[in-house]
Amino acid sequence: MSTLVKRSLSGLVFLVLMIAGLLLHPFGYAALMTACVGIMVIEFYRMSLGSWNRTGQIFGFLSSVMLMLATYVMARYGTWTAKYFLLSLPLPVTAAWISVLFNKSEDAYRSAAFLFLPLVYIAVPFSMFNFLVFNSLGMFQGMYLLVLFILLWVSDVGGYLIGMGFGQKNGHKMCPAISPKKSWEGFAGSLVFSLAAALVLFKLEMLPFSWYHCVILALIISVFGVIGDLTESAMKRYFGVKDAGKIMPGHGGLLDRFDGALIAMPVAIVYVLFILLRG
Repeated sequence: MSTLVKRSLSGLVFLVLMIAGLLLHPFGYAALMTACVGIMVIEFYRMSLGSWNRTGQIFGFLSSVMLMLATYVMARYGTWTAKYFLLSLPLPVTAAWISVLFNKSEDAYRSAAFLFLPLVYIAVPFSMFNFLVFNSLGMFQGMYLLVLFILLWVSDVGGYLIGMGFGQKNGHKMCPAISPKKSWEGFAGSLVFSLAAALVLFKLEMLPFSWYHCVILALIISVFGVIGDLTESAMKRYFGVKDAGKIMPGHGGLLDRFDGALIAMPVAIVYVLFILLRG
């Protein structure tokens, strides 16, 4: 099977799962997003820590998953219902620190930074999804998150197509030391495609905001999506790996798929919740 076919099939499966998880049922959404968090944390640990402090990695994994579940219960059922998740969350974090304290390696505390980084880099952004997909009454509204992902996916496609067509040979490199294939032409393509998608979604009434707010959201997602791409590229270059994982043939790991979302989505969600839905 060719790489293009593998990439297309795995991308289609990913797309179907995402759409189903965001539209069908809140439990399906919770299962999908919690699984994504867990898989990405594992991918990050394999990339950064390898076999170092497996015990600490287990507790770091539990911390990230529990944060995702705690915020899900909080957003859907209320803070009081989530109290047991919230009160027990410090336990795996403390256990991870204890595992570092008794670790015999010389660079234990330097490695500990990578042990706790997934909490901020992966679990917190995905936990913020919960406060967008549930309204103040706990009603599921996954379409809000889906349209933000659509803007990000279209932005990625635009960046890839324009970058390959105009940025590879005679284009202007954006950050050649981090990602040699990233070009300013590709970045411009990301902006144009994302803006066009935002206006189409506005016309279809899938983005229930004024047109200029849709434009601002498209710009936020494009700009911060590129920052997310470059952030993960820098990490992979630092750790000397091509892909963060292998779960998606032709694409790499889930961390490679969600790299832009980890930076772009939190900023977009803050804009939606505090600017557009504050009333």
